[in-house]
Amino acid sequence: MMRVLMFVPQYPYPVLGGLEKQAHELSKALLAKGVGVRVVSGRVVPGQPDEGCVEGVPVTRIAWSRLRWLRFLRSPWDVLRVLWIRRFDYDVIHLHQYSPVGLYVIVLARLLGKPILTKLPNVGDVGLPGLRRRRFGRIALKILLSSDAIVAMSHESIRELAEAHYPARRVLRTPNGIRFSSLAVPHGRPAGEACRVVFVGRLCAQKGIDVLLAAWKCLCSASTRPVDLLLWGDGPELPSLIAQSDRLGLRSSVHFTGQVEGVAARLREMDIFVLPSYAEGNSNSLLEAMAAGLPIVATAVGGAAMQVGEEGAPFLCQPGDAAALAAALLRLVQDPVLRASTGAAMRRRADDHFDIDRVADCYLQAYRCLAEGRRDDVWTSAHPVLGRADFGAAH
Repeated sequence: MMRVLMFVPQYPYPVLGGLEKQAHELSKALLAKGVGVRVVSGRVVPGQPDEGCVEGVPVTRIAWSRLRWLRFLRSPWDVLRVLWIRRFDYDVIHLHQYSPVGLYVIVLARLLGKPILTKLPNVGDVGLPGLRRRRFGRIALKILLSSDAIVAMSHESIRELAEAHYPARRVLRTPNGIRFSSLAVPHGRPAGEACRVVFVGRLCAQKGIDVLLAAWKCLCSASTRPVDLLLWGDGPELPSLIAQSDRLGLRSSVHFTGQVEGVAARLREMDIFVLPSYAEGNSNSLLEAMAAGLPIVATAVGGAAMQVGEEGAPFLCQPGDAAALAAALLRLVQDPVLRASTGAAMRRRADDHFDIDRVADCYLQAYRCLAEGRRDDVWTSAHPVLGRADFGAAH
């Protein structure tokens, strides 16, 4: 039986960020395939036990101070203790985030002689180029690239790894996945009702919500039917975004709802999903919207183009372009037939390519390569949606 130890700095529950949700869904899918999975994570909520179980996934938790300097000093020793005590219980380490503590995990894996697979969660300024520019960034990058294999979820990540001269044979090309619900997809909204556009995510500068509000002002002026924009989430930009909405006179059509429970089910009540980010890896919210049968308006960053494919390409725009964002939204708002056909295409694409069980198969094959000392064969585990490495004999 293959045995995998996953390191996720903050693991559900109650943490429900995209990275954590993806790690959780992958863990459950692997367990269902007979893989021995254990997650090592921080104690993010006071009172969490050292050993526990989250929806069938065994979790070992270590102390996780809110003070970054204290966490930086203590966590490596706590991680070392767990990795050492359980060294006979796992064959491969899967690191889901290369935070400072995550980099320690890579070093410890090398010292313990355990193969490690590291995932790149993002690109650009929050990917390898951004890491290189940070203080001690070159050292951090060198540690990261010492991983036995690295997960790339988009063509942009693949390109960043190539530019860093990481061996293409040791890159696992696979996207994020999603577990599908049997709930019915939306069937359209009566003509007299407002068309509902939804954003799901953290309200931070990276998400480009200020650009979305500028685009929404243009949309409201041009649309011949009523529209509502729902912003599901919270974050540091909330006060400034509310102030911007007030200045633009949008309070009647823009709704700041805070965190929303049961997102996957409630998305089926919406009409269009919008994601105006400046940077993304593989957006889980975007996948959830596709699975709900919603047309997607998004920026062409990270894995978005790969996720929506040719069917969704006409509704991608460049980050920061409010006019293009407004035009793409307006086209779907005004045309319910186009909205329905595009949403159906997104649902089919999600079903065809992003089922979590298929993604888990890619990981399982890569784990086996690493456990058997065949790290240069990891590329053969690629998911079809990203394709196998396009290198020649020179690599």
